[in-house]
Order: sequence, then C-alpha cells, then structure tokens
Amino acid sequence: MKILHIITSLELGGAEKLLLDLIPAQKKQGAEVELLVLDTKGEKFLEEYKKRGIKIHTTEVNDKFSLKNPLEIFKIIGNNNFQIVHAHLIHAQIWTSVARYLKRKVIYITTEHSTHNRRREKRVYKLLDKFIYNSYNKVIAISEATARELMRWTGLSVKKVEVISNGVSLRAFMGRAKERKGSSLIMVSRFHPSKDHLTVIRAMEKLSKDYTLTFIGDGETQEAAKREVLMLNLSDRVQFLGYSNSVPSLLKRSDIAIQSSNFEGFGLSALEAMASGTPVIASDVEGLANVVGDSGLLFELGNVNDLVEKIVMLEDKKLYFEKSKAGIRNSLTYSIESTAKKYMDLYKEELR
Repeated sequence: MKILHIITSLELGGAEKLLLDLIPAQKKQGAEVELLVLDTKGEKFLEEYKKRGIKIHTTEVNDKFSLKNPLEIFKIIGNNNFQIVHAHLIHAQIWTSVARYLKRKVIYITTEHSTHNRRREKRVYKLLDKFIYNSYNKVIAISEATARELMRWTGLSVKKVEVISNGVSLRAFMGRAKERKGSSLIMVSRFHPSKDHLTVIRAMEKLSKDYTLTFIGDGETQEAAKREVLMLNLSDRVQFLGYSNSVPSLLKRSDIAIQSSNFEGFGLSALEAMASGTPVIASDVEGLANVVGDSGLLFELGNVNDLVEKIVMLEDKKLYFEKSKAGIRNSLTYSIESTAKKYMDLYKEELR
C-alpha cells in the first residue's frame, strides 16, 4: 500500500506532531508512506521528519494560498502511483479536494483535527466546507466531539465520518509516578487564538512567588502574551522558550503541566504530559476534557480563580501522586501503534 499524507505546513501544532509519529508507525506496519508539505515557510519539524527517514515532497510554488496547488498535487500523486491520499489542515484539505477531480482513481481521506475553527463563525463558509468534506471518501475525526461538531456544521452523514483518536509515541515521554518537588508550571502549546495563554499568565499574579511558568511554542498571539507578562510585572517568573526539541525532558522536570485552550479537538500536549508523569490541569472544553478526564484536574474556561484553586490543590502531596499515576495509566490507552493500525484498517476497507 502506498500512502501520501498532505499537510499545509510543518508549524508547531497537533496535526504536525501526530504525523511525525504516525508516518513511521504506518511504515512499520508494512506501508510505503510519504509526506507532501504545501508550504515550508515557518516550518518547525522538517529536520525531525528527515531524521525519521520520512520522504518529503514539496511543491514548486511552496505557497499554501497558490491556485497552482491542485495541479502540483495531481502531478505528485500521478508520478508516484499513490493509492491513498490523506489530507490534514484546511489549505491541504481545500486543494486536495480540488485535485481529486483531476486524479480520480485514488482513495481520498481527510482528518478533522479540531472541534472549532474561525470559518464556522461565518455562515458564508458553510457551503465551501460542505464541498470540501464531501469530496473525500472518508472523513476521520480525532474525537467524538470533533465528529459531532463537524457533522452539525456540514451535514455529513454518520457513515461518512469515523472517529480515530490521536496517539503518541510514548517511549520518549514515558516517566514514573512522582512526588511534587517544587512549583514549576509548564504549558506546551502554539500561540494561537484556539489557546488561552492569558488566563494562565493572570493566574500567576495570584499565586505565591514560588511559582514559575514556562511556555514552549511560538505563534501569532505570543506578543500579546508577552505584553501581559510585562503589564503584570511577571517577567522574573515567566519565560518563553519558543520551539524546543527537549519537550519530554522539560515535562518530566516540571511539577505541573497546564493545557489552557478555548477549544481543542483532542489534546496531544496534555497526553504527552500525562505520559511523563507530570499532573495535568486543563480547561474544561470538549475534546481536551475527554482526554484528561479524572486523571487530571479541569478548570472552567477563562476562570483565573478556578485555575489558581486547581493549582493550589496539587500542593496536597497525596493528590499530586495520585494524579501522576493516573495520568500515566490513562496515556497508555493512546499509543501511536494503535492509532496507526486503525488508520491502516480504514485504508484497506476503502481499497476493497
């Protein structure tokens, strides 16, 4: 079986991190798997993909907005005889849905990675999204909440959509249940409107000065977050590390992982923290809350006082150790090998 994954870019995000683990896992299960990146400007993961032996295609235009993308996709599919084409993120989804009408004798799959996006705030995009998603043989949603919201927006039938949860390559992240040693908080997340970094920063103002906070990631809302830190005089307690290749070790060294999101399809960063043995406090939004559940603590979205209360709760050593153990146990149900097998089974079914 020959598979081509197509993604908009390799910036820091859940879909990009998923494919970094998923493609090698699919290769181990006997498939020939390659990746097409439409726009490599601003990439963060390119070298990591190459280190894992993943063959990467790029387009001549190297622009996610270019009208030439469907033709470029058509040529790459045809020249390499791919049987399965699997698109991720909106620009890849749009251009691949158009390319399908140029190259028909291929199975087209797409994955929806979030419960919400800005297009769904304007009804004018509803017709566009209906066209895009109906162009695919199968649409995969990464959680029940993601599937429900997508079907509500596009009118897709239940038969068209299948839920396959994300997975994590656990080896690098797996830690042991631990006792609390300090007051270091960490949030691993891109700076994007879907994330709520400001609530975490405002919580720092209400916590004792023993607490420190580290942000891993970058993106469009980072400058606003940095301004908030300056306004609240927190520069000596909050640091921005940007993109990092040392996330597993940083998580293991931290005392509490925060995942504050306005909306979330799944919560891959929370799952990685859970695997590391670091207790997780997450905003109570669908997708993310389903992953964390009782193995962590949930706070009301945007509620600074509730977040502070949950952080202080983990000063209880017994509760802290219980959540550390529970997170590790829960993370084991989300292995990348299991996710890869479910994808492969779906591909085989569609090829019949």
